Amino acid sequence: MGMSTHIQAFIPDTDETYQKQKKVLIACNEAGVNLPEETANYFGEKCAELYLLDEKLTVRLEKGVHYEIYRDEAREGFEIDIKKLPAGVTKVRFYNSF
Repeated sequence: MGMSTHIQAFIPDTDETYQKQKKVLIACNEAGVNLPEETANYFGEKCAELYLLDEKLTVRLEKGVHYEIYRDEAREGFEIDIKKLPAGVTKVRFYNSF
């Protein structure tokens, strides 16, 4: 059995930008229209799908952008560049999966 370690970042649903974009997404979903450019960029999707509301709260961190693998002679882990985390992130979670 193998084990892997993962990183997730989270934006709280009380974030001002999130709340603004959420209203636009819901209105576009109800109207059956695509998202305006700013909202599409925020959610990373041009279609007004409600599942994006939950997906946006969990931010995918990318190796080489947000973090690097840290290694020395006896250790291995992650090194996060805090300045490069997306705006609004208040939590970072590390977890192991078997």
